[in-house]
Order: sequence, then C-alpha cells, then structure tokens
Amino acid sequence: MSVAEFRVLGPLSLSIAGQSVPLHGAKQQVILGTLLLCHGRRVSLARLADTVWEHHPPVTARKQIRNAVSGLRGVLQAAGAAVSHEADGYRLDIGDAALDARTFQEHCARARFCLEQGQDDDAGTELRAALSLWRGPVLSGLDRSGLRAQTAVLEERRLAVLEEWAELELARGRHAALIGELSAVVAEHPLRERLVAQFVLALFHSGDRARAFAVHERTRRKLADTLGLDPGPELQDAHQRMLADDAGAPGPAPAPVPERTAVPRAQLPGNLPADLRHFTGRAAVRRRLLDLACRDDGPGAVRTALIEGMAGVGKTALAVHVAHRLTPRYPDGALFLDLCGHSTAAAPLSPAAALVQLLRAAGVETGGPGAVEGLSVAELSGLWRSWLAGRSVLLVLDDAAGTGQIRPLLADGAGCLTLVTSRRSLTGLSAARPYFLDPFSREEARELFRRLADDGSGRPTGRQEARPDEVDGLLGHCDDHPLAIAAAAAKLRHRPAWSVGYLAARLADPDRRLAELRTEDGGLLNRIDLSYSGLHPDQQRLLRLLGLMVTPVVNAHSAAALCGLPVQRTEELLEGLVDEHLLQQPEAGHYRVPGLVQAYCRQLSRRLDTPEDRESAFKGLHDFYLERQLILSYAGDPCPLQPSWDSI
Repeated sequence: MSVAEFRVLGPLSLSIAGQSVPLHGAKQQVILGTLLLCHGRRVSLARLADTVWEHHPPVTARKQIRNAVSGLRGVLQAAGAAVSHEADGYRLDIGDAALDARTFQEHCARARFCLEQGQDDDAGTELRAALSLWRGPVLSGLDRSGLRAQTAVLEERRLAVLEEWAELELARGRHAALIGELSAVVAEHPLRERLVAQFVLALFHSGDRARAFAVHERTRRKLADTLGLDPGPELQDAHQRMLADDAGAPGPAPAPVPERTAVPRAQLPGNLPADLRHFTGRAAVRRRLLDLACRDDGPGAVRTALIEGMAGVGKTALAVHVAHRLTPRYPDGALFLDLCGHSTAAAPLSPAAALVQLLRAAGVETGGPGAVEGLSVAELSGLWRSWLAGRSVLLVLDDAAGTGQIRPLLADGAGCLTLVTSRRSLTGLSAARPYFLDPFSREEARELFRRLADDGSGRPTGRQEARPDEVDGLLGHCDDHPLAIAAAAAKLRHRPAWSVGYLAARLADPDRRLAELRTEDGGLLNRIDLSYSGLHPDQQRLLRLLGLMVTPVVNAHSAAALCGLPVQRTEELLEGLVDEHLLQQPEAGHYRVPGLVQAYCRQLSRRLDTPEDRESAFKGLHDFYLERQLILSYAGDPCPLQPSWDSI
C-alpha cells in the first residue's frame, strides 16, 4: 500500500503515512487539483491562470503561479511527487503515491473483468469499493469554471458505476439496503431515469408500494413539465412491472431485511440513560422541543432538533429529560448514542461505528458475528434506514463532533424525531431546528443549587441556612453554569466544615476558581480544555488574550487591535469561536467571553504567552482607543505586566 495518498474525490487532501499534510492557500490548492485531474499531462501557464482567477488573471499571474508551484514542491517532495516545468506549463508526476481517482478506475476495470467472467458477486464488491472512495463532489470547496468539465466527467462516471452496482444489488434481492443510498442520489438527480427506475423497484419490492408509485408519478410529471418528454423505456418498464406485480417475471428473492418484530418493544426504551432526579430549569426550550414532536408538518417532514451550547451547560441532561417525556409518542423505541465528539476517554465515533452501534441497539439481525462491521457506510446507512422505514422512533445523538458524523444516522422518517446535542453550531443541517442553551438564569441557578446542596432539611448540607447574598455570590462566581454549580454543591457536601460563604470567598479568586470546581472526572476544566484544544492556533491565541481583559466585551476592530491581525480575519476568528460556543454574542457585532472561559484563558495565557506578548497586545488595544478618543474600558493591566500601564 502506498505511503502517500492524494484525494480529489471530495475535498482535496494529501496524507503521508496516514497523517494529513496541510495544503495552504486556495491558489496552491487549485493548481494542485488541476494538475492531479490532468493525470500527468502538461498544463499550460495560461490555463492555470484562467483556472485560478476565473478568466480574469492579474498582470502578475505567471509570477504568482511560479511562486505557488515553488511552494508546492516542498510539500510534494515528501510525498515522492514532483512538478516539472515543460514548455510553457507544468506537469505533475505523483510517482508511487496513490490517487483516489486512479484507484476508482482500477476498481471499475476489475469489476468489468469479473462481469465478463460471470462473477457478479465479485463485481459488486469491486463497484462498492470504487464508490466508497467518494467523500463528496470532486474537489469540493475549489469551485472553478476551469475545472468543471473534468469534475463533470468524474461525476458522470460515479453515477454510471452507482447504476451498475444498484442493478447487481437488485438482482441479488437486496432491495431494502438500496433505499437509503438511492433516495439521496435521486434527490440530487431527479431526472436520471435509470436511477429513478431502480429506486422505485427497490421501494416496491421492499413493501413500500405507495411510495414507489408516488416517486414514479412525480418523475413523470417533472419530465413532462421540465423537458416535455414522456418516461423512457427503463422507467416505463419499471412501472409496468409494478402494475403487473411482477407476476410473469422471475422476481428476485426477498431482501434480507430485518422484520419489524426483530426489536422487542419492551427493550427499546431501556436504551435511554436515566433521567436526572434533580433536573430543573429550561422551561421555555423544553416546551418548544415538546411542541416540535407534536407538530404535523405534512408527509415527508423531517424532525431534527439541534441542542447547542458550551461545555457542561446541560445539553445532554435536557435531551434525555425531554426524551423520557416523549417516549410514549414513539412506540417503536427511544435510542441513545454517545458519539464521543469531545471525550477524553474515546475518539469520536466514525459514521460506520455509530451505525453499527445503532443497528445493534435496534436488535437488527445481520447474519452472524462481525457481519455488520464488514459493510460500508452506505450499506450500513441503507440497512439502518430500511429498519426505520415505517417506524416511529425517537433518536438521541449525544455530543456530535460535526455534521458529517451524524448525517448518515438521522432518523428521517415522518414518524421519527432526532435530538442532537453538540458544542458546535452544526450549520450543515439546513432542515434542522437549533435550540441554544446559555447558562442558567439566576432563579434557575438558585433552584439547582438548592436541590443539589439540600440534605433534606431545606438548607445546604449540615449548615445553618445560607444568606441569599452568600448564595448569589457563589452562583455569580460559577457564572450560573449548571456544571459549575453541581461541582460547588458537591464540594460543600464533601466538606462539612465549609459554609456557603467560605466557598464563595475561595471562588472569588479567578486564578483558583476552576481548580476549586474540579471534580473526580476533571469537571468543567477538562471540558473547556477539550473545546480549546480543537481550535485553530489563531483562535487559541485570540481567546487567551480576550481572557486577560477586565471587561471582556469587544467588537472586531478592538479585537483586531488586541491580536494584531486584520479586521476581516479577526471577525472570522470571533465568529468561529461563537460557533464553538466559547464566545457569546450579546448583540450583533459584539462578543463576550463567558466568565469561566475567561478564568481558564487567563491562566493559560500566563503559561503560554510571554509578558512581552501580552504587553504588546494591550498596547495595540490602548493605541486603538486613544486614536478614536474613547475612554478605555478597563482600569489597568489585570496581570499585571509592566509599570508603564499604571498610568492608564
């Protein structure tokens, strides 16, 4: 197996020995993508310029391309590849490195040979392997008109291979396993008649006859309205076979689809974690989630709710609490899956591993131990969707790392509901409804603290009743954050000699606050650390500097002065931190660091940033305000840094 691998069937990427190699800059990526798609043929400088700048190259285009190629050579050398200058252009030789587009063609060639030898099963395996190489549109993210002809050719080949594979699967009687994948492709290519014909036959032979006829009729009308055409021979043949119930033809064997009775109903609700005895608050969002489950949005409506918020804010607790109240509405089961998107104990689940766990939880019979693990993501997703078809299931997907991880898992049947929790804003799920969780209101925080610290006597464990100002002081230092409140209550339960006021005084020191709130599993400190570690280095540095400010509310211009980056780049970083729920946005254009995140970043900056770096950052912010004749929003250097700041 080649050590280096170039991939163009999806986002452009290069990996060496399994490790991803960063490809910096759109210009270099477009040039590399163009050379890879030309499979070792020379590409002229004029064509490269037209592709990079969309037929409007600057006068310095040739020089910029030469510089970009020079930068690429250092990256490619480690992969055993080389760019050579030929006449007025360049040619790429990838040597022994793998290219997924070339591997795709090799699988297709072996499949054709197997078909000629009558080895249909082996041909199906090769075609499936070819299709599994695709991770999205060719060179997705590098949309250039100069590349569209080549990407269109590859996309057409993919669809042709998909049709060949689907034909073999239909002949083998695996109708239900095809439904999920064909449904998605037909939605993208609704007038590709062979695919539609295969889809309606898969639906029909899986028992979903009404949907099969509906898809056929919808396609017939679209062909007539859009192109003025009648259905072609393949679609007409599929329709006639359905009308005749395929009585005169040697029909395929029934697909090996798990029967509806494969999952004992009594076992399904037990998959949910136990509801929290002390659950409190979130009345408004609970009501909205319950209303979502009761809505009738018509046939085909997909119900997916995204519960988003910073680490430890109570997303999982809310999802499980709501799921327990909705269970009676979903008689076919309520399933829970921890996706480990942000976990110290395990890596995020891959879509394939997640599907395997869901199928096991559903009790799907798969033909023996290990049979499921041998299937591709598309096959597993098809099996999962075929099990969901016609069922009413509640699915909780907890701690999602990103949209790509959960898209194949969604329970998209009309009678199903999916609750997803994530620390990130999953903007890739356009049909889903987001629900954002902020820290508690003070009233909710008081109620949670009372429940967790109560020994049954109505007051904190073993103590005289605490004064309201002491409780509010403690909750303020906890930022009204549910996990921090739980940690403070646990500390009091295990320190009988401590009073609420004493703990509040200890929490008043921001440098020791997170350490005081540390629990056996690390608590909030570990959770914020996991979120921070997944950030871009520029985001990490900006967040650390924001944590040093006394008044941690900024806009893009003041933050740019603080970190020394262009305003547009700084705004991108700030918005990314909002998506990671590490910054709050009190109003458009303004950003605030939550108190506990600020305490974390303050400590981190003292370890990672030099005093000179910190002073330089604050001097930039100081100059920014002076130039605009504004009053500084802080009264001195909170670190402190240099004596010169005493005069500010």
